Amino acid sequence: MKRFRFRLEGLLRLRRLRERQARRQLADALRALRQAEARCHLARRAVREAEERVLHAQDARELRGWAEAMERRREELAAVERARAEASRHVEELWARFLQLRRDRKVVEQVRERRWRLHQREQARREQAQLDELAVLRRRRRV
Repeated sequence: MKRFRFRLEGLLRLRRLRERQARRQLADALRALRQAEARCHLARRAVREAEERVLHAQDARELRGWAEAMERRREELAAVERARAEASRHVEELWARFLQLRRDRKVVEQVRERRWRLHQREQARREQAQLDELAVLRRRRRV
C-alpha cells in the first residue's frame, strides 16, 4: 500500500502557524481595545463629575478651578477617545488579515483533502486490480 504524501504539507504547516499568530495578535488587540474603552468610560465619568462640580461651585475662584479641571478632563477624554479609535482601527486591520490567512489555509486544506480522496480512490482501484488478478490466477489453477 502506497503511503499518502502531500507535497504542500510544509506550506500548510506554515499557513496554520501564520493563522495562529494572527489569531493571537487579534486577541491582544481586542484586549487593548477593551482597555481603551474602559479608559474612555472612566474619562467620561470624570468629565461628568467635573461638570457637576462646576454647577455647584460656591464662588468665582472655585468656579474657575473646577472649570479648568473640567477642561483638562475633556482634553484627557479626547486623547483616550483618539487612542480608542486607533485601537479599533488596529483591530479591524488585524481581523481582515486573520480572515485572509484563514482563507489561505483553507484553500491548501481543500487541495490536501482532494488529493487525499484521489489517493484513496487510486489505492482502492489498485487493491481491486490485485484482487481481480488473484481471482483470475485461482480460476486458472482450477482449470
